[in-house]
Amino acid sequence: MNTLKIAIILIAVGMIGLLVLSYNTSTYSSSYYTQPVSGFKSNGERIYFTATSDSGEPIISSIGTMAMRGMMSCAACHGADGKGGQGRMMMWTFDAPDIRYYALTAGGGNETPYTDELIKRAITKGVDADGKRLEPPMPVWQVSDSDLNDLIDYLKTLK
Repeated sequence: MNTLKIAIILIAVGMIGLLVLSYNTSTYSSSYYTQPVSGFKSNGERIYFTATSDSGEPIISSIGTMAMRGMMSCAACHGADGKGGQGRMMMWTFDAPDIRYYALTAGGGNETPYTDELIKRAITKGVDADGKRLEPPMPVWQVSDSDLNDLIDYLKTLK
């Protein structure tokens, strides 16, 4: 195995290790939110905070070629209230947008307002309302249609 391949593998293992170490399975705590893993009012809320579904269907996210399960959630970057703000992933700082339904759709004043179908495309394909690639660290999610509908219903409740 050549040196470049070994270096890439070590970097990937290190990144995954850091994500796992920063993930707490009993409670999410950060400057953004504190949310228990149980006691959700809806499947959409559970998905938003934990990237897990009541149905048991796996919800897998990927950034580039690195797939992750249960290591990220919408709330991890966009906050408990969905308003977004400045986030941090390892040594990288980024701006997470407001993803409340009102902010994404016509009421939010976007150049091209999102529809439910465009929100679904953003989540599952990583493409914005104008058809441009969303910037990292926005992952692409593998999620069932039913779970995706539940998630969008939950976004509609965020004020």
